[in-house]
Amino acid sequence: MHADRRNALAALALALLAAGAVQAQPRGMQARIEATVEGYGNLAPRGTDKPIRLTLRTGADGMRADFHFDSGSSDVYLLKRYDEPRAWWISPRGRYMIPANDASGPYWYDVRRPCDSVQGRCSPAPGEFIAGRLARGLNYDHARRGPDGTTRGTLWIDSETGLLLAYRGTRGNRQDSRSFRASRVSYEPLDAAAYARPDALNTPRGMAD
Repeated sequence: MHADRRNALAALALALLAAGAVQAQPRGMQARIEATVEGYGNLAPRGTDKPIRLTLRTGADGMRADFHFDSGSSDVYLLKRYDEPRAWWISPRGRYMIPANDASGPYWYDVRRPCDSVQGRCSPAPGEFIAGRLARGLNYDHARRGPDGTTRGTLWIDSETGLLLAYRGTRGNRQDSRSFRASRVSYEPLDAAAYARPDALNTPRGMAD
């Protein structure tokens, strides 16, 4: 892995430092999302001026986000198991794993009370048709738990399931701009093996549990 890629991934790992967000995942509901993220944030490293494609899986066991860079292959991924206190930034090719406090999401919202998840001031926003799903819009401000750490912006959720389909927002006074938008969504059973933490990878000195 080249030094510039390694530095970008380190910046991304350091960005994942906030507390986890409230989830409203319907019982038994699982989803696979193909999406694009932009901007400096929890799912886009500093210095990256191009959109990053990712595959996000969220189920009963946890959340996994696989990142697709220029090569198109899944080189690295973020793994958060719900039965563990922290997330892991994992690179099978680089043979390392870095612990991190996951600040991504939330990816599930209560369809009737979506503002409960963001914990801020909210108002209705125009709906959209995203990834083949009718999406309900919500403006939010002064949010304690906005999507991916944003404090102000607009988000859209699946009007039937509450799954996050898109958001566009900023964080704090610095106005770091971030966005997430799904291009394809499927509700399907997910392989539990996708959430297994590898045992044969190295953890940098001083970063173990």
